[in-house]
Amino acid sequence: MSKNKKRNGTVLSLINQKGGVSKTTSASLLARELAKKNRVLLIDFDGQATLTELIDLYEHYDKDFLNEYFKENSILKIFNREEVSPLDITTIISEDYESKVKIKSLHFLPSPGNSLSFAAESVAGGKDMLLKNYLAKIKHNYDYIVIDSLPSVSTLFKNVLLASDSLIIPIQTKTNSIAGANEFIKIIDEVMGDYDKSYDNLFILPTMYDKRKKDDKEVLVEIKTSYMDFIKSRNYVGEVDIILLNEIPERSVFSNAQACRYFLQDYVEHFDSGKKDILLLTTKITNKITKEISKG
Repeated sequence: MSKNKKRNGTVLSLINQKGGVSKTTSASLLARELAKKNRVLLIDFDGQATLTELIDLYEHYDKDFLNEYFKENSILKIFNREEVSPLDITTIISEDYESKVKIKSLHFLPSPGNSLSFAAESVAGGKDMLLKNYLAKIKHNYDYIVIDSLPSVSTLFKNVLLASDSLIIPIQTKTNSIAGANEFIKIIDEVMGDYDKSYDNLFILPTMYDKRKKDDKEVLVEIKTSYMDFIKSRNYVGEVDIILLNEIPERSVFSNAQACRYFLQDYVEHFDSGKKDILLLTTKITNKITKEISKG
């Protein structure tokens, strides 16, 4: 790929086998930030459906319309090798939110909940490639596709790994985070080897950082040193371009935005303008990601 030229539909997936690491929050932050200037598809590929709850579709769409949508366009149909049409939620943000934050285009594929995992495991053959095959048909419609994956190693997880161009791993700056994170890297390395899979980039995103706490400071140092060294020592992951991103702080504004069913950017502009430092950080992290991707 030539310098500063990205492919259409670059697939960025946020993954971690551990829950509670701000994976869904980070996915929503990234998708909303990218959607300021780009055509973005956001996919909730997690049976827990936390991202779908955040967007709160039934608050913005007619109930009968949504019931029909989930019947005709459920993401479950991917596992039957059928076509699925994402929802255009651009007007929800620009009009219903009365957002002051610019937006170009944001589409969304919601999760149907626990039935997602069941559907994936029920497929007889070739099930690990079904998300990749679906995205190959639609990615030309988007500049970026952001996937929020489930926090477990399963068929859904393999689908996400094999469909992705780059991976983002959120990791808590909390005690005992590194041990589990190392095991997770081993799993990714095994999948890469088994499927001859490669990635453009692997982004490491420290989250929930509290600079007042000694443990958080120590874990952040460990992420920057031994954890990065461990990743680089793996057979396959170690060959990927690995980038450490700025740490995201532990702040109540994230949970407040989620409680109000708003994307963080729109919540801050609408209700809590004193927290714009978080928006600046989000922009900085997103710009770093897009810059690294554009290098090809």
